[in-house]
Amino acid sequence: MSDEVRVDPDRPVADGVPFDDLFGIPLERMNALAAREVMLLTEFRADERTYGGSIICGSIDDAEARAFGRGLGERVIGTLTRTSLWS
Repeated sequence: MSDEVRVDPDRPVADGVPFDDLFGIPLERMNALAAREVMLLTEFRADERTYGGSIICGSIDDAEARAFGRGLGERVIGTLTRTSLWS
């Protein structure tokens, strides 16, 4: 059995697990969530690469629990407070 994680080349999905709660969300909605400070950024390593993701959550403790539950070795690295094209 292989320990290799398979990351989809077109979507933020690894081994069938989505790792970016913001995927497909319009920029305006991202900015609204960023203003509320409920978007936490994550990262994990697979195949000698680092992948970034996100979790929409009310606290860092809850985000860390969700990241652990995804089973990808993902860790919370901070809160997103602003996206590009801030409105």
